[in-house]
Amino acid sequence: MLLSLLVMFWLSPIMAVDSWPCSYEQMIYSVKSHHLVTSPSGMLLNFSHNHPYILHHPCGNHFFRGISPALYLGERLFISLDMFESSILPLTIPNGFTRPPAIVSSAVFGQNSIVAVVNGVVFLYLYATWKRWLHSKGITHPVTELASYKCCFALNDPACDKVNELVLAYDSGNLVSNSEIFYSQNGGYIFESLKSRPLKDGILLGIYVFASSANFGMLLKDASHPETAYFIFGDIESIKNETGTSFKSKFLEGYIIESTLPPGMRGFILLWTNKTFMSSSNDGLTTDIITVLPTDSYPNKTLPERICFAAASSNEFAVLTETQLFYGNLDMVARKMVHLGDKNVSLSHVSCEAMLFENIGMLSIIRPFPSNVSRYYHFQKCIFNIQAKLMTVQPPLQSCPMEILTGDFHNRMYYIDTKQQLHFNATFVPKPGTGAYPYVMLSNPYVLAFEAHIMEDGYTFNGNTKYSLKIKLEEQQLMVEKQNSTLFKKVSSVTVDIYNKGIFCIDMHPLTALIAVDCPPKKHIRILKKTTGCNQGLFEPRLLQNFVYSIDKELYDPLFLGRKKLEQDNLNVTYKYDIWGCPLLFYYDNQWLPKLELWDDNEFVENVHADFVLYEINGMHNYDYLLTEVQANCLSEAQNWIKQLANFPGSPHIAWTKYNYVSCKQPKGNKSLPSVNSKYQVLNWNERNRILFPQYNGFYVFRATIVDRLYSYCDLTTVFSVYIHGSPPKSKVSVGKALISFLVLIFGTMLMVYFFLKLLKEYSRMK
Repeated sequence: MLLSLLVMFWLSPIMAVDSWPCSYEQMIYSVKSHHLVTSPSGMLLNFSHNHPYILHHPCGNHFFRGISPALYLGERLFISLDMFESSILPLTIPNGFTRPPAIVSSAVFGQNSIVAVVNGVVFLYLYATWKRWLHSKGITHPVTELASYKCCFALNDPACDKVNELVLAYDSGNLVSNSEIFYSQNGGYIFESLKSRPLKDGILLGIYVFASSANFGMLLKDASHPETAYFIFGDIESIKNETGTSFKSKFLEGYIIESTLPPGMRGFILLWTNKTFMSSSNDGLTTDIITVLPTDSYPNKTLPERICFAAASSNEFAVLTETQLFYGNLDMVARKMVHLGDKNVSLSHVSCEAMLFENIGMLSIIRPFPSNVSRYYHFQKCIFNIQAKLMTVQPPLQSCPMEILTGDFHNRMYYIDTKQQLHFNATFVPKPGTGAYPYVMLSNPYVLAFEAHIMEDGYTFNGNTKYSLKIKLEEQQLMVEKQNSTLFKKVSSVTVDIYNKGIFCIDMHPLTALIAVDCPPKKHIRILKKTTGCNQGLFEPRLLQNFVYSIDKELYDPLFLGRKKLEQDNLNVTYKYDIWGCPLLFYYDNQWLPKLELWDDNEFVENVHADFVLYEINGMHNYDYLLTEVQANCLSEAQNWIKQLANFPGSPHIAWTKYNYVSCKQPKGNKSLPSVNSKYQVLNWNERNRILFPQYNGFYVFRATIVDRLYSYCDLTTVFSVYIHGSPPKSKVSVGKALISFLVLIFGTMLMVYFFLKLLKEYSRMK
């Protein structure tokens, strides 16, 4: 890859005829742009809107040097991997993929790709790898819009990946009952039709991925009241009847409402038309107009018309009209913006532009212009230092009421498993006399509950009181069933922010963490191995790696049904030392119960005291259970392997799991009573049931599975080996034959004695 040599002109002292009051400007040229004179192959792409748009990937922490890609959509489309710090060729699509002109109506970022609607058809552009276009599959009708969201809290995390791979495609402007809606769960490669629809019909204005509350929202316009709109929420399976509070706005005919969902999964959404700018801090449950804080430079409280574009980061946003720039922060209480400057432009040059946040408090307005010597485009960047601009606002803005707000949980992801808790600690120092304090907010109270309290925690160096905010988080037990989603895992963000902090708090960002009420990805169970064949000198690990042992044909059933006398050969098994490790060593004549441990990655959590079942993975059946159903105090008929395998023949790994386990300790009436003859095949460290081994020396390889559904959200299973020893060799003499021979011998001896005595008596008489 060629390195770009940049030539930058610093134009701060110079005010062009058509310019913004930037903190400084850059004119970006790359030397490589002077060496290409040929046209790029394929058709040039154009944006369908009459104003430009910048789509900026929010997960800078997932990319090299923290710089995420950005897509500029306008008269030409450009993909920048360096924040528009080099000249770029306009994006094209190969001839034959679509008819000219190639019009892009919507685009979103996928996984190392861009998903775009070109002339009503969805394509993927693999910008990060092959630089090639692909057709998406499964969409059967033309669409115009796409929706997605990016979770940036963790890379390669199951909960985040499920959010990142969801893409919705739809056509807006029609009744939702007549609209074609499709969804993809693999980043836009394959789509399926969304069948669920709301009971109340309305004109579909947009669909949004509300990942912070684990659903998606449809923005509908009331067909009978054209200026009234509301959100309705749902999932693949069904659309809920719950709706957000309706709100009024000026929805022009034929004008698509525009939006941006700020990163951070805090529940914010910004909506605008060319006349109105609105926001919601709770995923559309309530929506409010954002007003302007009157200043000397802009004394009005409402935005001017002809809104062009809005950009947002996790804590701040900016609004650009044709001639004015406004700034605000994402606050739960105050929904205010402040005027930052006017564009120096003649009426004949009025046009819209686009912008993005390059960093906290650094905003760039981007304008491409073509090269005179090649097909490359260069970029003019007008960069605003927001903090410096706010300091010039008159009358002065309210200062930030907080000196310190920190917490080590910020921008991190956590998991809460069943019956677990999380504890967070935030430290804050309010400015003297302000009375400022932080508040705690959950984006999804259906899955999380919290308790919080504040306590003094010493003093700073300058004598100000330091406070500690203690937060305890746990699963919301009563509401969790409402969150059975096929699109998302049960997630919620927790945010600590300053109450009514004002616009000036740029660097005092809120503290946000993402909580998934689900299985921690690295949680697993292990078998406790105190005595093994290796540490007792019976086996050497290097020999076990290539060891093959044989199972007698009478001792196993390939269908795991315990059948005997099958016409089959002995089974040769290769010992998998890398998976099973050294075998447990156990004396055959003892009652056995495997001891399971719960681990999270390499950290021990606890000993497992939950119901579990096990089976021998090769089908061996020469072992038994100690208790019957009655002896185990069952109140109803218990499950066992024979019954479970009737529904899953030959598949014991799915035949009996936590998803179909029913405890026999719950009564089911007289039709289901425990049996005195059936063995109870569920094990638990707190109960008396055990495994009994026969007079046999050899290997067993067991798979243990936790079946208690209340123990964990994880599918906990482990495979381990046991070597049974100490059994004396079995006699090859038949017990029945030996008994008959013994009886015959005794009877014969008695006959001999009888006849001997009789002969002796006869001999005495004759004598």
